[in-house]
Amino acid sequence: MASGLRTTAGLLALALGAMPLPVAASESGDIATPAFQLSANASIVSDYRFRGISLSGKDPAIQGGIDLSHDSGLFIGTWASSIADSGGANTELDLYGGYGGSLAGIDYSVTALAYIYPGGHGVDYFEVLGSATTRLGPGSIGLDMGWVPEQDNFGGDNFYLAAKGEMPLGGSSASLFGHLGYENGDAYDRKWDWEAGLSYASGPLTASLSYVDTNYSGADEAGRFARAGVIASLAASF
Repeated sequence: MASGLRTTAGLLALALGAMPLPVAASESGDIATPAFQLSANASIVSDYRFRGISLSGKDPAIQGGIDLSHDSGLFIGTWASSIADSGGANTELDLYGGYGGSLAGIDYSVTALAYIYPGGHGVDYFEVLGSATTRLGPGSIGLDMGWVPEQDNFGGDNFYLAAKGEMPLGGSSASLFGHLGYENGDAYDRKWDWEAGLSYASGPLTASLSYVDTNYSGADEAGRFARAGVIASLAASF
């Protein structure tokens, strides 16, 4: 996924490999830096968690996406995942676009994202996302923010805020990562979710194992899907 587009618990955000598109050389004869970059990702997870809640019914999910970015900072993309039944849909399809850059050592992005559930009824919605990350020694820390305005499938605003961090383990390809998120509004009332895990990267592949939990304890099915779990994932970037 591109530049923090999704704040998912249990799936490590990959640094996507770039595949340059052909561009013309500069007038000086030097090879020009590609203006556009195309990247793709694919993964399998033991449980698709979104902000602590299982959207796959605690079953494995297959996921993947394609992103196109421009050196101006603009980007567009799409990402999809198999899910448990949601209003008659068994697939989540995300369509998004936004702008990202760097200022005073802080990498940031602002994204408009549509969550679409093909075949579903009354479940599609729109969200505005923001992300900011900075280096902390060999690691990084940051914030992710999400706002769902009032719309057809949301009776009122919904807000999400999460602190996140990642720390490499020495000179190895392994890293510790985690986040703590808070959600309040039309979807959930003062819900907390948290995650801590370990990832290992080798070439285009990244494997991760994490513990995910929330404070949500509803008696309905949603409460069962919010209980603690250990999530494994294997992802590839191209």
